[in-house]
Parts: sequence; C-alpha cells; structure tokens
Amino acid sequence: MLNRRTIAAAVTFVIAATILAIIGPSPAAAQNGSCSGIDRNGTECRISAGVAPSAPAPGTTSLRAVTGPQPYFRWLRYGTVCEVGGGSTPTADIGSVIFDLNALNAAGPPANPGVLWVAELFEADGTRTNSGFVSCTPDDADQPPAPPPLPTADEIWGAALTFEPTVNTDPFVRGLTGLETYFWYEGPTADAVTITLNGYSVSATIQAEEFTWDTGAESRDGGQLYVSAAPGSADAPAAEHTYALPDDVVIVHEITWSGSATIGGPGLPPGGIGVDLGVATLSTARAYDVIEIRAPLVRDD
Repeated sequence: MLNRRTIAAAVTFVIAATILAIIGPSPAAAQNGSCSGIDRNGTECRISAGVAPSAPAPGTTSLRAVTGPQPYFRWLRYGTVCEVGGGSTPTADIGSVIFDLNALNAAGPPANPGVLWVAELFEADGTRTNSGFVSCTPDDADQPPAPPPLPTADEIWGAALTFEPTVNTDPFVRGLTGLETYFWYEGPTADAVTITLNGYSVSATIQAEEFTWDTGAESRDGGQLYVSAAPGSADAPAAEHTYALPDDVVIVHEITWSGSATIGGPGLPPGGIGVDLGVATLSTARAYDVIEIRAPLVRDD
C-alpha cells in the first residue's frame, strides 16, 4: 500500500521529469551562506508567527545569544605602600600580596614608595575571588590600565557555533499543496570546544535543546510553526506540514542551544572560573517554492 510519503515522492519524480530545465540545485549542491556575519549586537533573530523581519535572509545563518551577568575585574585602591614599577602583575592570592607588603613596610619604607592598586576578579553575582592583578603607581597617578577583558558569553558562542545547518525538507526543492513536507535537522547536537580568546583559554560545552521550523505559510488547519525537542531524521522527520496554497515562502530553521564554559588564564583562580553561557539561537533560512498540480479532467464519452 502506498503511503503519503511514497505518493509525494512519485509525484515529485513526475514533476522533475517535466520541468527539469527550471528545477533548482540538488540537496548535495545546496549551500547556506557564510556564518561570518554573526551578530553580537543583540539583533532579534527568534522566530515569531510568520517570518519575522529580523530573520536571516534566505541562504544565510545568524546567531543571537541571551546571556546573564558575567564575571568582571574591578580596580580598587588600597592604602598599602608599595615599590613603584613593574606594571600590573597577575596573582591568585591578593590577600597574601597585601600581607607581604605590610610586612615589608614594617621593616622600612620602600625606596620609591607608591600606592597599591588591585584589579580583583568578581564572580557574576558580585562574590570576590581573591584573584586578579596588582599594580603599584605613584600616589598621584591615575588608575592603572585595565587587565585584558574576559571573554564574554557572546564571544564564546560566536567561536563555538561555527557550523551552518541546512534546512532539510522532503521534497527538497519544491513543495506540493495537499501533500506533506517533512522537516529534520542533520548536524551536531552537542560539542566540546577549546579556544583562546583575549589571551585566556576557554573550554566550552554546548548542547542543542530545541529545534524550530517556521514553514513560511499556514497549512489548511492554520499551523505554521513547529517545535521539537529532537532533531529528527530523513526516516523519522521531526515535523511535517501540508501547505494549503501555492506560494514562494521562506523557511526559517532555528536551533536553541545552552552551554557553560571554564575560563583560565592570568589573574584567575587556579582551575579557572566557571561561566554560564545562557542560551544562543542559531537561525538558518531557505527559499522554498510551493506549487500546485492539477490533473486535467478527461471525458470518457
């Protein structure tokens, strides 16, 4: 017995035979646009009802991250006397540095006395870590230059999510009104990456949490947006949609990721510091032609 996927495949084959000259590229030849245009300015890329104006253009991929508070350095001026010079020095134990300086001062003032500045690392919630940078400047000098900035969650997402997912459909090139179009995702659903950003080492673990397809046009029952916790496959699609009317639509496929990272390097505690990366959405768009086939009526008289 023929099921609807078999019927759709047979009809697609007939169409391909009659309009081969104007059919698009095969799935193997279809490529998404470059991911170099990753947006780190907070542009909205999430899908709403219908293809949002801010959705990526067909053939392109865009990234948006929604993150919480991040760890940071804060300069604090201490009254401790120190020897001027040497620039900023990283330390994992600010308390010991201050204790040692006070001990030296008890034995006698330094030859070139100055004031101690500490760029202490604070956790995202404001907790002090006792790690950071120390610097000794003349008493009338300005605050020392800031340490190298810690990698932000946006920067980590931009370096970790470099793959360009394809909008997989069956039929691939053209949809048919009245017959199902199937959707699934082929690609990584988890990854562990080690990168270097701003002079710090970053070890990140990311996980795909949700897969969404905006089909670009409503079905006969009014559906348009489909959300799945699983990526599906060609044999077991994650979503299916039956277009009601012929149209040139844009399908937007969105993957929602969660992740965490450990940042290590100068001025950080031994073993590094953990960072919650929040959530990132990777959106890919593809133009899709939905056509209608009407069989001619043949009189039998």
